[in-house]
Amino acid sequence: MKKILLLLSFLTLSNASAATETDPLWNKVLAQYKASNLWVPKEIKTQLDAERKDQGNKTSYIKSTLSGWEKQEARYASINTDSNWQALPEQKKSADAINKMLTGLDELKSSLFEEGIKIQRLENEVLDGKKLGVFLLSDDGAGKQISIKIWADPDTACIVKMNTSMHVTLYADAEFSTRYTEPAKGGLCFRGQMQGNIDIQIPFKKGKMQIKQNNNDWVPKPAN
Repeated sequence: MKKILLLLSFLTLSNASAATETDPLWNKVLAQYKASNLWVPKEIKTQLDAERKDQGNKTSYIKSTLSGWEKQEARYASINTDSNWQALPEQKKSADAINKMLTGLDELKSSLFEEGIKIQRLENEVLDGKKLGVFLLSDDGAGKQISIKIWADPDTACIVKMNTSMHVTLYADAEFSTRYTEPAKGGLCFRGQMQGNIDIQIPFKKGKMQIKQNNNDWVPKPAN
């Protein structure tokens, strides 16, 4: 019986892998995604609406500017601003902490684009008047559950929209929706606007956040 179950599991994984390999649109979308990840925004503007029992509701504005590189990874200097993105006279240490949390969640999301993750091709959908290819990626295990739905342009292989749902045990539950830019430098499409909700599950630091973020002025990462 165990041998039969192992054989069935192997066949299921093989079929899923073969379906991915033979889908020309997904192969192009994946190449486009990886190429765009070699670029980073010079400026990130984040509006954060936070709710915590001990502090009540509060809206913060954070502007992050590319300040340098460390092992090819972007480093940002973040400041608290008013609603017009002008620096406040008093700065708080929490600005960088928000970006670190978002970066950590983004790295978890990016792990689904590696080999071995189950990918499903769904029925095409119309978005903004154009028929788009739709894919679903998912991973469930090791204390995390991640699901990503992608709408991709069949003409450019650009991602148009990406919805992400995450659960990380004792860390956070998160829902994000990201809209990508039109093809720009070298035909690449970048993350333009993102909005979402985070329910922080860290013991003694629980809270809820609504986030809106804009990425601007993309530049390539330095070469090796």
